[in-house]
Amino acid sequence: MIEGDFVILRPRRDDGNDGLMFRLDPEKTQSTHHGAFTHSSIIGKEPRQTVLSSRQVGYRVHAPTLAEYVRLSRRLVTPLYPHDANLIVSLLDIHVDPADPGPPLEILEAGTGHGALTLHLSRAIHAANPPLPRETPDSASLEDGSDEAACLAETSVDSAESDTLDESWRAKRRAVVHTIDNVQKHSQHAQKVVSGFRNGMYYRNIDFHVGDVSEWIAQQKESRKTDQTFLSHVILDLPAANSHLANIIPALHVNGILAVFNPSITQIVDCVKTVREHKMPYLLEQVIELGAGTIREWDVQVKQKRESQAAKPQKERRVAVSSPRPLNDSIEESLDTIASTKDDESVDPELSRAQETGNPLESSSNESTVTGKEQNGQDDGPAEAIEWVQVCRPKAGQRVIGGGFLALWRKMERAGFEFPKE
Repeated sequence: MIEGDFVILRPRRDDGNDGLMFRLDPEKTQSTHHGAFTHSSIIGKEPRQTVLSSRQVGYRVHAPTLAEYVRLSRRLVTPLYPHDANLIVSLLDIHVDPADPGPPLEILEAGTGHGALTLHLSRAIHAANPPLPRETPDSASLEDGSDEAACLAETSVDSAESDTLDESWRAKRRAVVHTIDNVQKHSQHAQKVVSGFRNGMYYRNIDFHVGDVSEWIAQQKESRKTDQTFLSHVILDLPAANSHLANIIPALHVNGILAVFNPSITQIVDCVKTVREHKMPYLLEQVIELGAGTIREWDVQVKQKRESQAAKPQKERRVAVSSPRPLNDSIEESLDTIASTKDDESVDPELSRAQETGNPLESSSNESTVTGKEQNGQDDGPAEAIEWVQVCRPKAGQRVIGGGFLALWRKMERAGFEFPKE
């Protein structure tokens, strides 16, 4: 262990304890309920060696893993937890090759937040970039007791010479993560989190930005002075992600991956509807529910519903989709089709067949879908009016607590797409 490293101290007889994480400074001490430690007594130790507190209680020294670092770092926002971040990066199918003669691999993350997913993305592309000597972190880190104390590293104040070296190295990068957040405070905090892990070994793979993701893409297209696409992956971890889908199209490579991570399945449905309504060149590959208990795939579709002319005035009120209850309740119950009679609690066979074949759903003579017009007390209009039906069902039948929803699209090559008019 050297000055500037982050370490975790755990009681020697309790390795299951999360422990205490802090950054080593030879002039500081660290207090625990079993006594205090001087940082100088830890500097020079190897992982899993023991040190004694002022009360002669033994603690083991650990080098934090990436997962531990993300969990134990001070936070301003809730982080994306390591098991979810690892799965997302795996599903993005990222492959880098330093010898690839083509343009560099560029990934856009919208919604930097705590910087957890940013760190995992940077680790995935790290091998593509040339080595650069890491500078010793500035020992004048934030004081204990401040809003961002102990677990965050301060980046060094570079000289003019090191700035020139850094820019020269950045120009040679073969893979880059662009991460953008609309709150400057969050972006600055994330930079400190990223630069604090292993003395910033993944920091220079990342370009941090503050602003709106759609505006950033427009600025990049203008500054690059080209109509060519430049992004291989786009990850949207922000509310109203569907409002940015059209603006991503001119920047995302054909066959590039668009990922949307949201806490609610209805937010994913909004994206699916937007893609369908505006005929955007995205092909939905999968929707996955993430959680600590299990991972399961969801079937999310938007179907056409055509009212029959012979429909009777007396209709049952059938709900094709309802938003799920809080995740600690049964998701299956909250998404089941609700009929007006107790005997009809099963999924409509016609709806299932339409889901499997991809054909529009034609209602029976005594069924209809609850639309916005019905909810507002308005008439449905002409008998042949086409309505959209949302179909969202988990593909497995287990109860999950916590987590969120991840949807993955591939960009298709399609001519004639027109941007939606504002």
